[in-house]
Amino acid sequence: MFEGVFNRGLRSAVRPIEIGRRLVQEMDDKRTVDAKSRRVAPNHFVVRLHPKDHDELSDFIGPLEVELVEAAKEYAKEEGYHLRGPVTVSLTTDDSLKSGRIGIDSKIRTSDSPVSEGVLSVPGGKTVRIGEQPIVIGRQPDCDIVFDDPNISRRHAEVRVAAGEFTVADLGSTNGTKVNGVEVSIARALRDGDIITLGSNSIRFEAK
Repeated sequence: MFEGVFNRGLRSAVRPIEIGRRLVQEMDDKRTVDAKSRRVAPNHFVVRLHPKDHDELSDFIGPLEVELVEAAKEYAKEEGYHLRGPVTVSLTTDDSLKSGRIGIDSKIRTSDSPVSEGVLSVPGGKTVRIGEQPIVIGRQPDCDIVFDDPNISRRHAEVRVAAGEFTVADLGSTNGTKVNGVEVSIARALRDGDIITLGSNSIRFEAK
């Protein structure tokens, strides 16, 4: 079940395979039975790590989240768990946790759950609400989200909402923009928990 990033010998207090094991354990612990006698497991996960542990995994956050999603789907299939919507996994920081500890919050989220608000969670605890005007991300001081990173272009990417759908688009940057480790070539729709990576920085999209 656990491949790719899980098998890398990373020097961190928290190993990716430990996160994978905790995630499937969370599915077991929080499963329930619906009116049709189906065993329903959580499909929306937020993995909380100490900031230092999160930083040590920062180069692999996108690929790791993608593999955790696939591992959860595979485990649900093996165990016969019903998922009411797409699986989402996001890794975030939690100052209250000790280094080496893993916290997981999970819920059952249906695919037709309405999304009324979108928020971008920026490193350092800052959040930016996505309103009618696009959120421009880049190195230029007048951007809505500014990163002092030479690998980020002056106007690197933008996030906007149209017809109830939140999207991210690259603005012709030098080094590109990724969502969950996959490079964006055209405007890409965002789902709750998606990680947008620019240079060495990551932003988490949260649907409310």
